[in-house]
Parts: sequence; structure tokens; C-alpha cells
Amino acid sequence: MPSYRSVLTIGALGAGHGPLDVERAARDAVEAITTLESFRIDVVRGEPRVTARFTGADDAEAREVHARTTAAVRSVAGVPRARLAAVVAGRSVYLG
Repeated sequence: MPSYRSVLTIGALGAGHGPLDVERAARDAVEAITTLESFRIDVVRGEPRVTARFTGADDAEAREVHARTTAAVRSVAGVPRARLAAVVAGRSVYLG
């Protein structure tokens, strides 16, 4: 089964929410639909970033998982950028 990555840049946290709420929202959104392969929170160029790697039957299912994950995280924090990538030979190939 193919792997995909949702890469979300995290902005300001919503009132009453903390970093663990961001992690919980992202993990729960992915795990409700498919298998979460890995999860990371990094700071890249001074911006917090969530990367969730998951399995998907095809690009359509991956887009659904990505949309739900983005919506879930937006319920607790700002998400100025969200990108979906297929994992090909260990590298991210971003989907348009």
C-alpha cells in the first residue's frame, strides 16, 4: 500500500489549546481512517511543522486523509500551509 505525508505548518494556537492538542488532533484524524506510519513535530526555519506519514489505497484516499487532518488541526491552531506528498523511494513527491 502506498505511503503519503501530510506536512502542516502550525501557526498560533487557538484559545485554550496547547501543543499536545495539535498532536492529538492530527493523530486522531489520520488513525480514524488509515494506518499512521510515523509522526513528527519539528521546527523548520523557525516555524513549527507537523508531519504525519500514513498509508493510503490511492491518491484520492490520501487527499481525504490530508483534508481531514488539516481540518482537525485547524480546529485547535492556525495552519498557514498544508501540503500532501506521496512517498516515492523514501522521498516526498508533492501532489498538486
